[in-house]
Amino acid sequence: MSKLTNNIKTENMEWSEEVAVSSNSGIHQAFKINVHQGKGFYETGMNSTFWSKLIITAKIFHPLNGIWNITIRDKANKNAVIYENYRVMPNKEITFNYKTGLKANFLIEATWNHAKDTILSGEIRITY
Repeated sequence: MSKLTNNIKTENMEWSEEVAVSSNSGIHQAFKINVHQGKGFYETGMNSTFWSKLIITAKIFHPLNGIWNITIRDKANKNAVIYENYRVMPNKEITFNYKTGLKANFLIEATWNHAKDTILSGEIRITY
């Protein structure tokens, strides 16, 4: 997969749907984002959300060391920052709410405090 995100070619950025479980009220799935020199990105693409209130919970499982800066933007809503946390630790759950518009297109930006290559992996639950 190759995308152009903020004029940066993000080859090999991937979102794994290995353990995706969907029900009438939400989604629970594992994720993987390739990180190059401490930075990784993932864009969900445009999805119809019809003004839904989302409760989003996520946890990082790997790598077990370091601190992450996580910023999530909704590109369908003027690139609005919907979540920002400069001290996300592995195995610590984060939770936030977001009321979407008609559509949503999330851009997840992850910056590690190590300028190395790795795979950021964890799980995410979205309840609506």
